[in-house]
Amino acid sequence: MTGAAAVIDAAIDDYRTEVPPDQQTPAGLTDRIREYLTTSGYEIRPTAPAPATWSP
Repeated sequence: MTGAAAVIDAAIDDYRTEVPPDQQTPAGLTDRIREYLTTSGYEIRPTAPAPATWSP
């Protein structure tokens, strides 16, 4: 495995190893993956545009 997939896999493994199971959350895992990707030089952007806002 190479590239971003390897970074994500490492982030998941580290999170599951370092954080006790009763303290693991989806948001915590997402934060760890984001942290690993950004520190590895990957840019994270939304894939969809921000929703339009309505103004009367």
